[in-house]
Amino acid sequence: MNFKQLEIFKTIMDTGSTMSAATQLGLSQSAISRQLASLEEEIGRELFLRDKGRLIPRPEAHLLRDEVDDVAQSVARLRVKIGDVRTGAFGEALVRVAFPHSLSTTMLPPIVARFKADHPRVTVEILSGPYDAIERLVHDRIADLGFVRLPAESHSFEARPLFSSGTTCVMPVGHPLAEKEAIDVNDLARNDLILLGRQRINRNELEHELRRIVPTYRCSLEVHSVETACACAAQGLGIAIVPTLIAEFFRSAAIAMRPFLPDKAYDYGIITVPGAPLSWTAEAFINILKATGSEPIK
Repeated sequence: MNFKQLEIFKTIMDTGSTMSAATQLGLSQSAISRQLASLEEEIGRELFLRDKGRLIPRPEAHLLRDEVDDVAQSVARLRVKIGDVRTGAFGEALVRVAFPHSLSTTMLPPIVARFKADHPRVTVEILSGPYDAIERLVHDRIADLGFVRLPAESHSFEARPLFSSGTTCVMPVGHPLAEKEAIDVNDLARNDLILLGRQRINRNELEHELRRIVPTYRCSLEVHSVETACACAAQGLGIAIVPTLIAEFFRSAAIAMRPFLPDKAYDYGIITVPGAPLSWTAEAFINILKATGSEPIK
């Protein structure tokens, strides 16, 4: 017994003939008759009395009708759910994404707008913080996916590299170093520096290099977002050393940006909990991030 047979049985009960059922279901009359005969053979009882082209339901057919109606309604609901899953438009669907503060106000909103255009009924929850906080959010399953610098620093994750980017020095327009095409470690001697939080691996790598070449370097400000670093650099509070990927979103007439040498590329991407498949909607979000997130990256 299959659903096609039950669908044909229900339609015959509603219409009273194989011809009408064939018209309603878009099948040939012979196909309808074959399916009905197969159903009756499987049940072991004739369900209809054949009378001059008409099908008159026997008591056994009436006995089955309510149950078949319930099955048909359940299958109809299932088809709707399948359609919702296919389009990512199911009821209370939720995608939880964790991004650095500086990207949650720049790169992320257009991506969310494009995602919502395709999945209007899916709720997107945006969580933000530094990379270590993002890793904790994903590890604790508070976020479905997180955007971090790769490799992740403290936990084992499934990682999907998306972008590769170097490091940029940000300074106020008119600063003497703005005349150079690129800035190296030696250029930073006797300059106040604006550095990102010391808990980051790349901060430790940078400080090691600075101490090796410029033992007297000065960290004037320690901040925890690239947006803050660029804003402080615009006020002449020092030279900010920040990821190019994020700094590109904060270009303005008040600051100059120059590549920082040596030109070491860092990878950025999405982390998820290993062994925990993402929903189709979360996968769709990542695909949009791949397609649109790379556009501003230089």
